[in-house]
Amino acid sequence: MSNRTVGYFASIIKNSKELNKKEKEILVKRLKDTTLEKIGKRYKVSGERVRQIEEQALLKFIKKACQLFLFD
Repeated sequence: MSNRTVGYFASIIKNSKELNKKEKEILVKRLKDTTLEKIGKRYKVSGERVRQIEEQALLKFIKKACQLFLFD
């Protein structure tokens, strides 16, 4: 993914009202190819827990995007 694309998605994530601070940070770091283990060390959790948080955040994000698409 190009830096421009990563920057675009990162700004959308950072401005999301549906995600909490940790979810935003995890999604942005994952966009930039940071490993689950490295993120886990920062939050003192396992890489598996980071993956779970990432999955929950993506589901929230996708759900909101679908709502906007269907009802706007």
